Amino acid sequence: MVKARATRSRVVPTSGDRWGTSAKPHTRRTARATRRLPPGVWPQTHNNGDVPPSSDRLLHRDVLAAVAVSLESSLIDAQPLQVEPTGNGFTHGYRVTLSDAAGATSDHTVFVETSPPEVTRPGVLALSNPATGERVDVWVYPADPALPALRTAVYAEAAGVVLARLGLPVDGLRVSLAAYRPGKRAVVRVDTTGTAYFLKVVRPPAAQPLQARHTLWREAGVPVPAVLGWSEEGLVALEALAGSELIGVLDRIDRPDALLDHIEALGEAIARVPSVSSARASLVRRVDWYEERLIEQMPAHDGLIERTARTIARRFAAGGSPPPSRTVHGDLHLAQLLVDPQNPTVITGVLDIDTSGWGDPADDAAALYAHLIATVVHDGGSRATVRARRASVLADGWRRRWYRAAETGFVDRAHAIAATQLLGHALSRSAAGSGGASALLERAHRVVNADERPLTASSW
Repeated sequence: MVKARATRSRVVPTSGDRWGTSAKPHTRRTARATRRLPPGVWPQTHNNGDVPPSSDRLLHRDVLAAVAVSLESSLIDAQPLQVEPTGNGFTHGYRVTLSDAAGATSDHTVFVETSPPEVTRPGVLALSNPATGERVDVWVYPADPALPALRTAVYAEAAGVVLARLGLPVDGLRVSLAAYRPGKRAVVRVDTTGTAYFLKVVRPPAAQPLQARHTLWREAGVPVPAVLGWSEEGLVALEALAGSELIGVLDRIDRPDALLDHIEALGEAIARVPSVSSARASLVRRVDWYEERLIEQMPAHDGLIERTARTIARRFAAGGSPPPSRTVHGDLHLAQLLVDPQNPTVITGVLDIDTSGWGDPADDAAALYAHLIATVVHDGGSRATVRARRASVLADGWRRRWYRAAETGFVDRAHAIAATQLLGHALSRSAAGSGGASALLERAHRVVNADERPLTASSW
């Protein structure tokens, strides 16, 4: 493994980042002069021409108009991209098209945080609504204030400088964003003339523990990517593992029980990995928060939401305290597992162990179940696609295996956590304006009340 030297100097891309105007500007000035909005002012546009009529229903229409004004531009179009629950609110992502005074248009990705920290952050525009007292922070990709290394990782020229310092190959360097959760982490694929690898972008304090975690897991025999180098700025370079994402090859699997056997064996192997810290806190600890946010988003379903949340709390309490901590993945689902494409029940790789550590195995069991059900709902129901049908069968087969657990409280805790996970999926879909939120809510209610009887009539 190549140990990284600390690279504290910030590399700023030379193109593509025109957003220098904020409550506290970037260290690099843009060549073009811009007019800055005073921090704390939330302009009321009232559709005065800054915002096209087609975007009247956009959740943060006035906020995006403020960003446009700060750049002496007009907002031509805005489309929602993603919603990420963060803190006590959400981070909303939008793709926006702006037009400057000369009529030139440009596209940007803008993020709006509804529960920002009470600090001033470089490159972030803070706005407040005098009428409601609501405050939001606004920033533009890739200037994620929580992931300062992202601006380096997504531009080949800047990334090449840092990667060369790490001793990694950079000939013919090309970079592409593979995954991104604003404020949390990102994955950037790096292709060079002779090889490919990945950059995990994390908050700076998380880089060293993450590279150490990968080493511990590999030494314990769990096939996670090897660390090729890391930087205190928040970059961890990982090898590219061979294999196919399990979620994408369900149609090639002949025997679901064989796959579930391998997943169970993986969980046992993970449990034996030594850990030095706790896994991400269980989502069930925030069931009250999910209940409140869902009632705000889906008031017509308030009764079902309240009943589901209360049942979750009762069933989780019935499960008692988990046994002495064992290592868990923290975010287990089929997209985190790579398999041999020729023998797709054999797991060849495990990804994204950022949130792993000591924890309750019921959390991993519940996360896997909830993601399978979310796949079913996403595809339109258990009969809509081959993937949905098989995900439905796998989910219920996996859930019914919980009754084999030697630890008696496992069954109740796993059902309660799975229902909470489904509330989380429902909240994300509702906040994004996507379909399926009510179906996920109904699924949460069903699973928290379920016993060992099947919950699906689908067949493999």
